[in-house]
Amino acid sequence: IEKVLISEKPDALLIYGDTNSTLAGSLVASKLHIPIFHIEAGNRLGELYNPEEINRIVADHLSELKFAATDIAYNNLVKENIGKGSYVVGNIMYDAFMEYTNTNYIVDKLLDIDNNYIKVPKDYYYMTCHREENTRDDKPLTEILSAMNDLDLITIYPVHPRNRERAKRICEKNSFKNIFLVNPVGYLESVNLTKKAKKIVTDSGGLQCEAFFAKVQCVTIYDKVCWPETMVNNRNQLAKADKKEILEKLSSEQKIDSAYMPFGDGHAAEKIVKYINKWEK
Repeated sequence: IEKVLISEKPDALLIYGDTNSTLAGSLVASKLHIPIFHIEAGNRLGELYNPEEINRIVADHLSELKFAATDIAYNNLVKENIGKGSYVVGNIMYDAFMEYTNTNYIVDKLLDIDNNYIKVPKDYYYMTCHREENTRDDKPLTEILSAMNDLDLITIYPVHPRNRERAKRICEKNSFKNIFLVNPVGYLESVNLTKKAKKIVTDSGGLQCEAFFAKVQCVTIYDKVCWPETMVNNRNQLAKADKKEILEKLSSEQKIDSAYMPFGDGHAAEKIVKYINKWEK
């Protein structure tokens, strides 16, 4: 990143989210005195043990323009005395979701982890699970998979490479026949699977948002709230890696308030560009 910034001499660096590359970009640009613009600023878990939390905080405090996805995120920035240069623009994930769900793209078959094509059933549950606390040993993942196996429909589970062998072994050992273990899917495939799923179980911050956009009920296997805006009317519920609790949460029904749109109107990117165009170094 340093080599590119020195070579290109940009007016500013636009960074997104809370990954290690986000942190790296913010540190390099700051030391080179290049202004930083941070998209998805202000998100907080409230726990510094979480690596992404450190990335978010450092990136926000080094950024000149901070684009918050929601009012809650904006208020977090104000509380940290970095409200100047902060704006609520909506969530650009919602922009992308709206763009790509309006296509004719259809997922009708997927590659399983043995590289055989399987037909996507008409009705199914969609699951992702990759966080270390849910996959570092057999117990939590077995609880999650056991819950999914007891449901009334097939579960489609794109398996992260880190727990591919573990997931396969658990399913074979316990004769879980109601779960399709498939290779990782791309963004368009995931959006399509999300939109048509009966319900979703995940530990992904992004997928729980996309489930909310798609009006598909979600259960999140995590102990912290990533997106408080989604935690309304059973739209998204937290559960431990515990079979009984997961099934209990999945058995509830959500209530959708069509007037409730905490992530904006699908034009976040346009608003970001507008603020950047107004910015003066």
